[in-house]
Amino acid sequence: MRIKSSLCFAAIWAALGLASPAVAQPPRALAKWLGPQLWEKDVAGPIISLGAAGQFDDMHIFAPAVIEEKGRYLLWYCGSRGTRATRVFRLGLATSKDGKAFERHPQNPVLEFDDGILSVLTPALLRQGDGAVVRENGKLRMWHSAANLAKGGLHTLHETTSADGIDWAKPSPPLLDHVYCPTVLKSERGYDMWYSDVSKRPWVIRHAASADGRAWKVTDRPVLQLSQEWEAEVLVYPTVLKIDGVYLMWYGSYYSAVRRQTTAVGFAVSLDGLHWHKHPQNPVLIPDPKRPWESNYVGSGCVARLADGSFRYWYASRKAPPFENLYFAINTARWAGPTAPLPQLPLPPKKGDKGILSSSPPSGEGLGVKGAILVLEVVGKRDAIVRVWHPTAPTPSDAAAADLTFIDLWVHGIDTSQLTAGSKTRLPHVFHVTGNKLFETTCGKRSLPLLEPVDGAEKD
Repeated sequence: MRIKSSLCFAAIWAALGLASPAVAQPPRALAKWLGPQLWEKDVAGPIISLGAAGQFDDMHIFAPAVIEEKGRYLLWYCGSRGTRATRVFRLGLATSKDGKAFERHPQNPVLEFDDGILSVLTPALLRQGDGAVVRENGKLRMWHSAANLAKGGLHTLHETTSADGIDWAKPSPPLLDHVYCPTVLKSERGYDMWYSDVSKRPWVIRHAASADGRAWKVTDRPVLQLSQEWEAEVLVYPTVLKIDGVYLMWYGSYYSAVRRQTTAVGFAVSLDGLHWHKHPQNPVLIPDPKRPWESNYVGSGCVARLADGSFRYWYASRKAPPFENLYFAINTARWAGPTAPLPQLPLPPKKGDKGILSSSPPSGEGLGVKGAILVLEVVGKRDAIVRVWHPTAPTPSDAAAADLTFIDLWVHGIDTSQLTAGSKTRLPHVFHVTGNKLFETTCGKRSLPLLEPVDGAEKD
């Protein structure tokens, strides 16, 4: 029912001329960015945890903004004390030599509003396209949101500057209303900003441009809005880069969560920063129940490209309910970057085949979303039996008009903790067919093609 409703709304938007740009077929120039995006969580625990009792950040901590200068990483983050109703966020600073092991600065907090009422929220440094910091007149330039959270007040955009990242100028008067979690790049046309418009729900992501970083003109239409099945209620925390002429955006949303118990991170690409194409395998980063400090929420952070061409994401997380701490820790992960697009796994598969497992289920099955894989049975912690659909025609030219059929597969070496029988899923691994799995049934033995991740991501 949910899928049919989504398709119905998409048809209405299209009829009104409001179809999201993300629905259009991506240009070929974006193809390399839409392959598998596997983030390696390469630290054993949080890189920053809640502060000690009595510190300004002993209850809530989120929204890391990170730069690297002269071999040192500077990470600013928002922290607060008290209950959800009384929280007021101030800005903290931590430093690192490798971008993974951080130490708090002894002068924390380094920025706050004088009235003790407004919160400093979601800082963003001025950056180049690859995420490297830009100084103007020798100073760092930061934009951030502010709000009186005790009253659920208006979110406004402000800016401030600093020579050393410790002593910041008093925040400016409001520059723009309804702005949350900005990300700002300097470009040949001045300054480009993407942010969550929180004036009403569902939250959308908007773009604004400025000649000086103070007077902002908002693009008429949202550049990103709800359109994929996993997304729920909000699009939030965009972080944008521009690499080789292509804009890259990571963003957060509630993860199919009616009760707001999980979030995840999606990815989109664009040639102009205005018309975006979402990754077909979204979300690209999800919570991990095996890591209690990020078991339910991931998001609110920034991405930069490192000197070796890889990407590092610094993000905040939340543990399992009850959510006493709105955000609980700050973490990091690394992505090696795009590789040549990998082929889809041939269906039906034979031993030695390798590729991405995708499916084209018929809409009459209630699963008619490309890529949706039906979980038939969860056999154990690392094994599941799944069903995938494919055309009966042998060539792509015939496939459009071909009938569909399906094949059942035994998948070994994946984490099945989030899978349930009868549910649909996407498996983001590159698989290879290692043989056949023979198992007992009530009517004798049955054999299924056996698939395992190429990277051996989940070891026994």
